[in-house]
Amino acid sequence: MSFKNLSLDIDTLTDTEGASTLLAVPAATLIKWRSTGEVRIPFVRIGRQIKYRTRDLKAFIESSTVK
Repeated sequence: MSFKNLSLDIDTLTDTEGASTLLAVPAATLIKWRSTGEVRIPFVRIGRQIKYRTRDLKAFIESSTVK
């Protein structure tokens, strides 16, 4: 899948790989956070698929920013 057009400025759903690209963290880290609850980023379960809303990823970045 190409993530060239993926942006935090457009609200859309993306998979774990896309979220990994946007957050610049390994996909395995997102999987670990999701399964352990260590870091809570909202996600959507559609059948067996896991999707992240880009607005939730943006909110996570904003809440993690040290000011």
